[in-house]
Amino acid sequence: MVHGLRIIDARVEFTVNPLGIDESKPRFSWILEHEERGQYQSAYRVIVSSSLENAVKGIGDVWDSGKVNSRDQVIKYNGPPLSSFTKYYWRVKAWDSNGVEGDWSDVQWFETAVLKPEEWSGKWIGGGQLLRRSFRVEGSVIEAKAYVTGLGYYELRINGERVGDRVLDPPWSEYDKTVYYSVYDVTNLVKSGENVIGLILGRGRYGPVSPNRAQIPGLKYYDEPKASAMIRIRLSDGSVITINTDESWKCLVKGPILYDDIYNGYRYDARLEPYGWDKAGFDDSNWVQCSVVKPPGGRLRSTAAVPGTKVKGTLKPREYYNPRPGVYVFDFGQNITGWVRLRVRGSSGVEVKVRHSEVINSDGSLNVENIRGAEATDTYILSGRDVEVLEPRFTYHGFRYAEVTGYPGVPSIDDVEAVIVQTDFESTGSIATSSKIINDIHRITWWSLRANLLNGIQTDCPQRDERMGWLGDAWLSSDSAVFNFNMVKYYEKFIRDIIDSQRDDGSIPDTVPPYWNTYPADPAWGTALIYIPWLLYVHYGDVEILEEAYEAMKKWWSFLNSRVKDNVLYFSKYGEWVPPGRVFSAEYCPPEILSTWILYRDTLTLAQIAKVLGRGEDASFFTKRAEEIRDAFNRVFLTERGYYSKYTAPDGSVRMLGGSQTCNALPLYLDMVPGNRVNDIVKALAHNIEADWDRHLVVGIFGAKYVPEVLVKYGYVDLAYRAVTQESYPGWGYMIKEGATTLWERWEKLTGAGMNSHNHHMFGSIDAWFYRDLAGLMTLEPGFSRIMIKPNIPSELRYCSASLYTVRGLTSVEWSRVNDELVVTVTVPVNSTAEVHLPKLGESTVVREGDKVLWSGGKVVEVSPGVLSVKDAGDRIVVEVGSGRFIFTIKTIN
Repeated sequence: MVHGLRIIDARVEFTVNPLGIDESKPRFSWILEHEERGQYQSAYRVIVSSSLENAVKGIGDVWDSGKVNSRDQVIKYNGPPLSSFTKYYWRVKAWDSNGVEGDWSDVQWFETAVLKPEEWSGKWIGGGQLLRRSFRVEGSVIEAKAYVTGLGYYELRINGERVGDRVLDPPWSEYDKTVYYSVYDVTNLVKSGENVIGLILGRGRYGPVSPNRAQIPGLKYYDEPKASAMIRIRLSDGSVITINTDESWKCLVKGPILYDDIYNGYRYDARLEPYGWDKAGFDDSNWVQCSVVKPPGGRLRSTAAVPGTKVKGTLKPREYYNPRPGVYVFDFGQNITGWVRLRVRGSSGVEVKVRHSEVINSDGSLNVENIRGAEATDTYILSGRDVEVLEPRFTYHGFRYAEVTGYPGVPSIDDVEAVIVQTDFESTGSIATSSKIINDIHRITWWSLRANLLNGIQTDCPQRDERMGWLGDAWLSSDSAVFNFNMVKYYEKFIRDIIDSQRDDGSIPDTVPPYWNTYPADPAWGTALIYIPWLLYVHYGDVEILEEAYEAMKKWWSFLNSRVKDNVLYFSKYGEWVPPGRVFSAEYCPPEILSTWILYRDTLTLAQIAKVLGRGEDASFFTKRAEEIRDAFNRVFLTERGYYSKYTAPDGSVRMLGGSQTCNALPLYLDMVPGNRVNDIVKALAHNIEADWDRHLVVGIFGAKYVPEVLVKYGYVDLAYRAVTQESYPGWGYMIKEGATTLWERWEKLTGAGMNSHNHHMFGSIDAWFYRDLAGLMTLEPGFSRIMIKPNIPSELRYCSASLYTVRGLTSVEWSRVNDELVVTVTVPVNSTAEVHLPKLGESTVVREGDKVLWSGGKVVEVSPGVLSVKDAGDRIVVEVGSGRFIFTIKTIN
């Protein structure tokens, strides 16, 4: 028999045993298990110990929270100040709803990095491509940790070995505001006697490309590559020695990397590789002293809890083309982010090139028109030493196809593989249905998110001469991201990037970090600063990011409010982006409608955030302003025809447009429509989709997110399903039918020059619709403490199942129709409750839970353990349950 609660998956900063955090008051979290239904945590106790021995004994000599009567599962450290470079051990126990004390969790740990800026002792050095330092260790090494950053990218090596598995590190940032460093345990690499530390520097986003390469116009660069690092080594006698970057390091000015650039690619001459340069005994007498250089200016932040960019797999070619003699094109069958690894044997001086693209021409040759100014080419000059394995550093490509030229002989499939490079996200959600189209849309959305959640930001696309953190793209797909991955620390980092980019007047740019000068952001792009923190609060219960970003949110809102005229925001840059056949067209939804709607939503959200943070005066202010903006919205845009379709042209003329799906859906979504007009607007929207456009969504990126949600909200489930699964243009199914393996930037399949990426995530908002509206999985209270299970069941779908590992544990729902029965299976984590909305199948609906009849004849019959209440809600029966697994069978008795 189980006594009390079992604790699993205890974390610090939502990370298991993080090495090198720099939060002064880190957050602890844990998951609960209990075999009984309806269980919750009534109290907890957390201890933090200075030693493993004390933790095992349950002695919290650093901090002991004591028994705290609370259902919180995410709490903040509240003990004495932590020390830098220190390993702490911690445990947690909990009491169940019956007051039974559970066992301690397993001992977990976290280690701090640099908690005070003055404790970073490494100088910033530069002056070369390869940097090295030899040093001796006298004594036995107990542990060694490396704290390192290099701008734009770096690779750390110790005694001939590459350190860590991060690539393209550190993540991008506004380097004069924030610079990220990583911490590595290098105990197994540092030894007694002679040692060598090596650093290879790449340009990344920090330094301009080499002088012989063309610059991408309009890009912001910072300075020449530079690095700063510390190696702290603890010896058996208790002493600590630190090896810092300083002027004692040696530099090789011109090394084997002839250039590196994220757009143009990589050029490497293996003949210039100084073999053994990162090992003891190498003669560096002809190397120069490194220079101490000006620091980049930004504060140092640890990446310990931020998921890093890593190699996540490889693909072998599925197809193989030879369009011309000596030209070999490989199709990897999937559009990915990464690079090609090539094995080759050839003579010294032979030049081999690998060029990348998303599409090919009919003869099998590469079509590179849509990557615009990016050369996307990696070039290798062979050393002639046996078999050489070639792959680039400090660049990446978005591609499905790779062209190899200059290869000595004919490359075999064994000689070529695509290396998949993605952020090392923890997968938290999954969904599957009886519809192949739905499953395929989910699949290509997953690949698009993984391809663009890279470098610590959320790029628009990974292939062309852009790859910017567009805020509109980021927030539109953020709901889908949090349903699939653990995004809390990644998005916290991204929000800090936005704050770093904010100017004194409150404006922020469309792209963050601001490598393009796109100030001020379109309101529908800048809303990311408000939308994503609120999403983190709702999804993870993350109050910290609300507190951190609140003042920046208000400044951005005030900037927009300063541009309001009679409570209408006419400022817009992009509007309803990429509707069918267009990049931008006011006819699909006049831009001032979208901007004013965004301002209204931002204002409502700020009122909610102010309430959470206990700022009552602000909450009242924003609530009042939201009402004023809503009233103005209806006064200006709601017409007698019942459509939100009045367009005021720049010359002041007014045009009455046809019914816009986006314009009608947006105010319905936020309940802005006056009550006596709701029915007309809903019918107009449904008629436009059903009759005018033959069950197609004719929308841009904003309508793609909100029109399906509104259709379900007002009961048009079948219409929404059919529109989403259309296999003819325009639609996600059309992309699938045309062979897409990632989402397109446009509804059209375009392969020529221009704005037509084949790997874009901004239409990926639909994946959240699958989780929330088809599976019916959503949170009612922050962090899934209270859950709603409300599946919407299209007539054409036979079953659907979804699961999500939340901050409180596994939540899942599975529904299936078998003959005349509907079976709904629900899992609710310990310490949560759920409202399960079960559809009535007819007037004589009978509901069983397990082997008990729960509902029959319009009333409750027998309540199972864990069932808290049962209510009749018109077309649904609402069953409130506690934790556990529940199987509901619904049928109608004739």
